[in-house]
Amino acid sequence: MHVAFVDESGTPTPAALKSCFVVAALIVTSSRAIELHVRRARRHLHRRAAGSELKAASSDPRVVRRMLEAIAGEPCEIYAVVADRDRIEPALAEPLYRSAVARTIALAVERHPRLHVHVDKRYTNPRQRMALEQRIREAIAHVPDQVVIIDQEDSTSQPGLQAVDFVAWALRRKCEGDAAWAAIIEERVVALENL
Repeated sequence: MHVAFVDESGTPTPAALKSCFVVAALIVTSSRAIELHVRRARRHLHRRAAGSELKAASSDPRVVRRMLEAIAGEPCEIYAVVADRDRIEPALAEPLYRSAVARTIALAVERHPRLHVHVDKRYTNPRQRMALEQRIREAIAHVPDQVVIIDQEDSTSQPGLQAVDFVAWALRRKCEGDAAWAAIIEERVVALENL
């Protein structure tokens, strides 16, 4: 069974300053190597506390580069969906978020029908979490013989979610005109779709 870590960069809210919203999935056969890269980075930055989290947006560019190079050096795959913020209507922000997450996961499940998915937990409300999972299940229903486990988790407790944050950030920067970060991981990108 493959493992997927899913996170977003930017926000689907039209009032946000960012020009696009990206959901990315980092797929690995074993999460150990990715988790070790995150732990090493945290140790190097003296962030050993369990609640400390690495985020690309608030990291030094050298840390971002090292993390992206470490991810690119692993046998992994990246799937992503990009939504242009200018096309987002305020009332559709949450449905858009759920659709982007669902489509990203569907892209991965089409290639890896046995998948354990770790999604960065956006919602504290159980009904919203259930709506997200239902949307994902609908998006993957067409894949025969799929076995997909979905966990919505806090990224502070899941190093793989911290790693995919760097991937989503790099892909968002690319759609905003700075392609240098995404170029580091481009050989690992299997699918990149516009929503």
